[in-house]
Amino acid sequence: MGLIYDEVEGLNYYLDFGHLDALFANPDLTHDEAYLSLLRDYLSDDTVSPLPLRRLVERHPDGTDPVFRAVLSRPSFSWRHHGEALLWSRKREYFQRGVSPDFAVIGERLADLLCAP
Repeated sequence: MGLIYDEVEGLNYYLDFGHLDALFANPDLTHDEAYLSLLRDYLSDDTVSPLPLRRLVERHPDGTDPVFRAVLSRPSFSWRHHGEALLWSRKREYFQRGVSPDFAVIGERLADLLCAP
């Protein structure tokens, strides 16, 4: 389980994020279909924002291109040139709906007002 806090998106939980982190840290793991399948799931799942992928790219810039080349079967893929277009094509709904936190922490007084009959 991975937890990522973002100023705009708030606090988010990501299943198996540690496996993806390991993949980007060690692109030799692209030979293991389980790792590639997990990344494909992150790319195709409409409920997963681009945030975890962007964070992995920031954390592991040297592993980014080899990992995406393997998962996409595109030997010429370059995150710098194609990354945002990939996210826009795979996460279209995310970009269309706009960004907002999934939940917000509110104070006791506001909670009382929201729960009042």
